[in-house]
Amino acid sequence: MNQKPKKPKRNPFPQEIVNLPIKECPHCGSKHFVKFGKYVNVSRYRCKICRRTFIPTSGSSIHYINKKEKFLQLFDMFNSGEVLTIKNISNKFGISILTAFDWRHKIFIALQLVKQDYESVTIANKVSFNFSEKGRKQATRSIKKKLQKVNLCSITDSRLTEFKFINVGDSISKDFHERFSGRVANKSLLFFKDDEKILIDDVKQLIKEKNSTIKIRRLENSLKMHGYKVEEFKEFINRFMRGVATKYLQVYANFYSFLKSLKSVPNYYKLLEVRLAWIKYLKMEILYQDFLHINSLSLDEYVAIKRKWKSNNIRFKVDFNENLVYNYN
Repeated sequence: MNQKPKKPKRNPFPQEIVNLPIKECPHCGSKHFVKFGKYVNVSRYRCKICRRTFIPTSGSSIHYINKKEKFLQLFDMFNSGEVLTIKNISNKFGISILTAFDWRHKIFIALQLVKQDYESVTIANKVSFNFSEKGRKQATRSIKKKLQKVNLCSITDSRLTEFKFINVGDSISKDFHERFSGRVANKSLLFFKDDEKILIDDVKQLIKEKNSTIKIRRLENSLKMHGYKVEEFKEFINRFMRGVATKYLQVYANFYSFLKSLKSVPNYYKLLEVRLAWIKYLKMEILYQDFLHINSLSLDEYVAIKRKWKSNNIRFKVDFNENLVYNYN
């Protein structure tokens, strides 16, 4: 008799993942859970509130990844400041171009800045990019004619640099103050310019108006550093990445901000802290469609990118705003 072929064993989880602590249930956020057997070589847990089971990687960016050791190696490379192209990742790790694309974005979503308030001297101004549908080969010419400038805001203080998606159009002044006024400390000195670069003359005038004692030389150095980071970010997007689709622009901005503002993460727990990283990535197409609708672009001209996923994740509690602008805050 012919024996049935044995089912291939599931890839075991690397020891770094096995030993990671669990803080809460990824489905409902409850901290009341108990061990509930094992899955491959990691502990399985069951929540006392929603009664669902989960493992350390559930909902995180490493969720549903088979080649976990290679994925962690790629995370180490990005975490140390090395940036690889999609083709480089594909060749180095022996994976398809599409898989390399997915892996890079999942890691970028996980490597987010911890939200902090701005202190001391804070400098902010608009950074614009052309609206891009890179990767959508079927995008019509009519929709391209309607596309406008996409605005991000570059914000710098002595510790932190961020690039945040603001809006589409000409001005960001109103939206900037709505989103960031609460994050600028009362004692800090904020310099903001909407359409032009901030000049030292503008800074001197504001110092006089506020009777500030901040030294001009210090401000000149801060302005130079801010301008340098803005130009470097533009070069990172336009030259090294050869342009980025508007759909993913904030993902790359988050990663760049992480590289420039924080030290590398000491362990792999960062991959699990953003428990909805995988779900956010799967929902990007829906968020992008909403974004087009908000900016008065006809959905009749919208061309969807169709992908098949293993799960629609309806069992996870999604508690972030359903908006392309805010979904990475």
